[in-house]
Amino acid sequence: MDYRQLGTSNLKLSVIGFGCWAAGAYGWGDVRDNESIAAIRQAMDLGINFFDTADVYGRGHSEEVLARALGNRRKEVIIATKVGNRWSADGTRIWADLSPKYIRRAVEDSLRRLKTDVIDLYQIHRPDPQTPVVETMATLLDLVKEGKIRYIGTSNLSPDQLREYISYGQVVSLQPVLNLFTRYSEVQLLPLCREKTVGVVVYSPMAMGLLTGKYNKPVSFKPGDFRTMNVLFQGKNFERNITVVKALKKFANERGYSVAQLAVAWVIAHPAVTSAICGAKRPGQIKETAGSFAWKLTHDELIEIDRIVASAA
Repeated sequence: MDYRQLGTSNLKLSVIGFGCWAAGAYGWGDVRDNESIAAIRQAMDLGINFFDTADVYGRGHSEEVLARALGNRRKEVIIATKVGNRWSADGTRIWADLSPKYIRRAVEDSLRRLKTDVIDLYQIHRPDPQTPVVETMATLLDLVKEGKIRYIGTSNLSPDQLREYISYGQVVSLQPVLNLFTRYSEVQLLPLCREKTVGVVVYSPMAMGLLTGKYNKPVSFKPGDFRTMNVLFQGKNFERNITVVKALKKFANERGYSVAQLAVAWVIAHPAVTSAICGAKRPGQIKETAGSFAWKLTHDELIEIDRIVASAA
């Protein structure tokens, strides 16, 4: 496994990270705790040391599952979680809240669920238009001083929003979406992160499973599945994307890799990217994905991959 320093922090992340959204057992079809735990432990055995979750994933369940999986190996890994998506008691509503009072409550809840004394990377999940950034950052900086979190990270910000957060103190990372089908952050965010020495931990490198190659034709997802709300999985877009994936799969197989490994290798080839967060429901999935780091894509291969994606437009 390869490791890269995260921004201005002293954290060295595995270039393949483990995403724990599915471990929340909500919105991702059939997910079982024992398989999530086995996948997390498999990841550690493969050299993955970066585990990304959020308090809202399964309304705390993902953090609890991660803690169970890590057990007495907690000190071997870097835990990242998020704050800012507050939910109602019955779980039917979610809204943005980065107020000092809520952050204080949320961090204590996350520390308890994760069974840890400190969170390595505490990330705002999304902007909260009702709370001034200066207040949010002041609270997070106090939590660093108090030793409850080590570093502050961000997620789902625009360039201007990221600049504002940075203006109030050390922000070591940004978490944007980036994959072969969703590439706006390449132009809008990654150059800024390189300029400001902000680490980048990319989510959805396999486009919610689309770039794993498991879809040979459009399918219907069960109600509540997050993919029903994603334009990549709808109508003509879905059909076109499946055609692209088939071509990419052929390209990858000819070189001894899977299309999922191609998708992740493409993301971590970007010089601004520190780590690609890859979800897995089962051990076999993360074992395949972990092999992505070994494929060092050449300049010519990157050009050909772009040509394949563009050819089906």
